[in-house]
Order: sequence, then C-alpha cells, then structure tokens
Amino acid sequence: MLSAISKSIAQLSDPAFRSVIIKSLIAAVVAQIIAFIVIFQLTGLIPPTDWEWVNSVIEVLSGIGAFVIALLLFPLAMSAVIGVLLDDIADAVEAKHYPQDTPSRDIPLWSSVYDAVKFFGVIILLNLLVLPLYLIPVINIFIYYLLNGYLLSREFFQQVAVRHHEMRVVSKLRKIGNMEIFLTGVAIAFFMTIPILNLIVPIIATATMVHLYKARAKSAAGSALVKTQ
Repeated sequence: MLSAISKSIAQLSDPAFRSVIIKSLIAAVVAQIIAFIVIFQLTGLIPPTDWEWVNSVIEVLSGIGAFVIALLLFPLAMSAVIGVLLDDIADAVEAKHYPQDTPSRDIPLWSSVYDAVKFFGVIILLNLLVLPLYLIPVINIFIYYLLNGYLLSREFFQQVAVRHHEMRVVSKLRKIGNMEIFLTGVAIAFFMTIPILNLIVPIIATATMVHLYKARAKSAAGSALVKTQ
C-alpha cells in the first residue's frame, strides 16, 4: 500500500495529472453548490413548532448543518468528478509503470458519467442515513472514516479494474487482500478531510488503485480467475 502511494505521489508532476486536477476542481465546485441546495431543501421537511424563535433557530442550524455536510462532501464530489476523467490518470500511470501490459479497453463516456453520478448519489444518501450518528462525539469520526473509506476503496478499485475486466472478475480481484484495499480507502477518506490536500488526494487515490489492481491482476494471471480483455 505504502509503495503504491509513494509511486503515485512521485508522478504528480505528470501533465495529465495537472489537467485532471483543474477540470475536476471546476466541476466539483458546481456539484458542491448543487449538493448544498439539495441538502438545505431537505432540512425544510422538518416540521415547524408552535414557537417562532425555535423555528428561527432550527432554520439557522439547518443552514449551518447543510453547509457543513456539503463541505465534508466536497472532496467526495471531486472524487466522483475525477471518476469521469479517470482514464487520463490511469493511462498515465500504466504508460509510465506498466508499458508492457495489455492496453485497457475503451469505456464509453456516458458509462463513466453514469458511474460517477451514481457514486456521488450513493455517498450522499448513505451519509444522510447515518447523519444522526454524526452527532455522537468520537463515534462520528469512526463512522465517517469507515463508511466513506469502504465506499471510496470499492469505487476507486472498481473504476480502475473495469477498464480491463468484466465486473464479475473485478469483484473477485477486489477480494484478494481486500483489507489492504479497505485500509487504503480509509487513508483516502482521512486525507480528503484535510483542506487543500484534499484537492489532489483523488488523483493520488486513482493512481494508487492502479498499482494495487496491477499487483492483484498479476498474482492471479496464472489462474482461471482473470482474463484480460
């Protein structure tokens, strides 16, 4: 895991990486604004009380809560956007570190967009479902990192591996040393909560998963588990 992360960090100067960062940052800001509006509208479903001052407090707290949630979801939104541009990062990593391997198959743009939107939607939905747990000190930290670490590890690995294999093979590959992949996801979720750094973490995460995928694909190459497309 550490070796894969270090290789990914060392490649940050790659022009393909910089291009994706700029494009995804712009798109993520737009997605963040939309997420804030949606979350704030959902807080409007809270039934009013008979006391006007209580309603005012609830309205203020709802706005603050929507802003905080949207802020926490910002790096995750950027990850979803990068999912659309994932091929650029993965191709750059494979060209540099695995030039002898079979090239990836083409993934339709509409498929990448659909997966990215679905990923972001699942993240928002599950985080909203566990929202009451986020109000419990200490426990909220574990819930956030475990939940989003799992989602991120699964999504990043899947998006990288599906460029070479069918989903049934991808699922089997992900189960090879799945704890390492999960811990990588938790690390990704943690660093995504660090301001500024979280803007490049999705790039590093994508590149890291390419290395982790390659290691698993090679270890299973001699078996009937995988068959490169």
